[in-house]
Amino acid sequence: MSDRAGEPGTAPTGASPDDPTPLAVLRRLVAESAPLAPIHAAVHARLTDVERGRCDARMPTVIGDGLLESLLVLADFVLGVSYSSTLRAGDRIVTVRLGVQLLGRPLSGEELRATGTLDDSRAGVGLSSATITDREGRVVARCEGRNAALTDGLAGQYASTPPTFANRPSGWRLLMPHRGEDPTRDGTTMVAHPDPWTANAAGVVQGGALAGLAARGLSHALDVLPDDFSITFVRPFRPGDGAVRCRVVVEHTGRRLRVGRAELVDDRGRLLATASGTAFRH
Repeated sequence: MSDRAGEPGTAPTGASPDDPTPLAVLRRLVAESAPLAPIHAAVHARLTDVERGRCDARMPTVIGDGLLESLLVLADFVLGVSYSSTLRAGDRIVTVRLGVQLLGRPLSGEELRATGTLDDSRAGVGLSSATITDREGRVVARCEGRNAALTDGLAGQYASTPPTFANRPSGWRLLMPHRGEDPTRDGTTMVAHPDPWTANAAGVVQGGALAGLAARGLSHALDVLPDDFSITFVRPFRPGDGAVRCRVVVEHTGRRLRVGRAELVDDRGRLLATASGTAFRH
């Protein structure tokens, strides 16, 4: 991707390590307009405000790109930040579950805005909710997420400095190049090779970027964008470790209701995530 302005791990100018707590680090990212992870640098997801247990962010969408895929990246961003802003220095999080209910269809190429709020936190797990609106303030989606705090060993894998924003935002489909395989009696399969810029701060693909593949597979199999989408993550994927396969089965297709489920697996057949999607026809 030749239009990148910097490599992962490049610190923004003026970053101060004085206060290492997540909230202080996130506030510095806001002040310096710096991205949190490579995926956010690639899609230009910007944190615009953060307090303990709450945050705001915005992200452009690219004309011709997938709406639900973009929503999932932004939703995962604010849901995770709302929880991580309450943690201790050195703590990191991982997305366990992500759900999105679509309420509108903004035009591609428009900016999306999101507000995330931590609703509950106990035993190292945070439950957050978020609202995503278009630039006119109309609600596009309501989202929920469950994130878990990592152990010290896993948290140590995270980069200590953020990347630099790309020269221009990349569409999800460019970051997750994929192709469909011929359907079989067991369902359909989509195969993707994630770009390194889909990675989070730990250098793995997880959360919203990975969820987009399941959403794309379900949309293709159901022949309509799911109104209700949810995904549970089992293990992350490291770019360069082969392909991610999305296997989709349509469980019901009627005049008004379509239901499907998807599994994401790696080349070794290991389960990465499970997802479900429901589409309603009015």
